[in-house]
Formats: sequence, structure tokens, C-alpha cells
Amino acid sequence: MKISDILREDKTTISFEVFPPKTTANFESVKKAALGVAALHPDYMSVTYGAGGSDRGNTLHIAEEIQKAENVTTIAHLTCVGAGKEDIRTALSEMKEAGIENILALRGDRPKDFDGDPFKEYHYASELVATIKEYGDFCVGGACYPEGHPDSTNKKEDIKNLKKRWTQVVSSCPSF
Repeated sequence: MKISDILREDKTTISFEVFPPKTTANFESVKKAALGVAALHPDYMSVTYGAGGSDRGNTLHIAEEIQKAENVTTIAHLTCVGAGKEDIRTALSEMKEAGIENILALRGDRPKDFDGDPFKEYHYASELVATIKEYGDFCVGGACYPEGHPDSTNKKEDIKNLKKRWTQVVSSCPSF
């Protein structure tokens, strides 16, 4: 189910967020905890993407497992930092195959130990949203820094990029 449909209903919603583990060694315990929360049947669950250096593949596996085991809608985070267009297309294909319909599109933070330019193909989340919209029928959410993005040196440019991203998200998923 798309989160836009959930939010369209005239009711209070509840959601939880899950942070995938940094290593595969902790995957089973995090999955077990996530499924325990999902058993409470929230309206949806958000699964972060590569947070703090975690294995990005764990996002998909946990989101898919929540949906299959507990029939709880998930929104998978997707960041474009350090990713090329092919990487993103592969991730989108895997999400579609797993039945994920909702994506929170984020640029992502600059990695601490990254050699080279992590923003070669994607500088802004709005560019990621454009790729997602080309690829399929996902409900796309976005985020912003109300006080201005930490990397921004120009508030006017920051607001311009926010407006661009927001316009894309709204046209993708009218209830957001």
C-alpha cells in the first residue's frame, strides 16, 4: 500500500523507524526486533538506508521481511551519495521486485572516509527523485533542513533546491 493512501484516510497514524545493522553479524537480532515492532501493526514502518555505515542491502531485506511477515507497509530510505545512476537503477529494480512501493529519497551525508567526489552523478535529492520517477510508480517522500542544509553556503540556492525537490515529491505522491 502506498503511504499516500494511508495519509489520505481521516485518522491518526502511527509509524516506527528501523535502523539496519552496520554489520551482517547483527542482522538477525535487528530483524527480530523489527518484526516484533511490526507485530504491533503500525500504519507503516520506515527503514533507513546505510545509516552510520551500515550495509545498504539490509534496508531492502528488512523492509521486505516486515511487509511479508506482518503485512505492514514500509517506506525504504534511498540515498544517492556515492552512487551512480546504475547503482540507483539496480536499487530501484530490487525494491520493485521486493514489493516496496514507498521511497524516502535523500541525498545522504558526505561519507567520512570516501575517496573522490561522492556527488559525481547526484548533487541533490531532487536529481534522485527525477530518476525514481523515470523508473517506476513509487510513492516518493523527501526531507529538508528547515534551518538550511549544512553544506549550503547560499540560503537562496538552498530554498531553490528545496522547492524543486518538494515540487517533484508532490507531483509523485499528491498526499505528501
